Amino acid sequence: MVLRWPADFPENCPPEESSPANGVYYYIVTNDPPEPSDFVPLYRRNQRLAESRIRQGITTQCQTMGLSILGDISDAIQRANRFRGIGNLIARLVLTSDAGQILHTPRDDDSHHTWWVPEEYDPAITVTVVHEVSRS
Repeated sequence: MVLRWPADFPENCPPEESSPANGVYYYIVTNDPPEPSDFVPLYRRNQRLAESRIRQGITTQCQTMGLSILGDISDAIQRANRFRGIGNLIARLVLTSDAGQILHTPRDDDSHHTWWVPEEYDPAITVTVVHEVSRS
């Protein structure tokens, strides 16, 4: 299967060391059910912030074109609590090879992965909200 990547992806993105998506992951969303706006990569959502992080060496442009997913629900809950602006709903994703490419990109030894979604793929078909992070 040949996946088509969005035209604004940089060259060699997803990276060669990524692998076909496969497995169960968790993703932080703001809507239940999740909407297309929940699946906008950082670079498209906030290019200024993305470019600042790239300049600081925190990430690459390719990574900012992907979505942050986590292999462990507890990591997703912790991230939602730490970065309150990204949402408080944890969605469960069941990914197969047609969902794109992933790469383990840990932050603080967590289960963080970057997920690159191909043009023709609708992420909403693989996602179900499974947990709400309470904010007090």
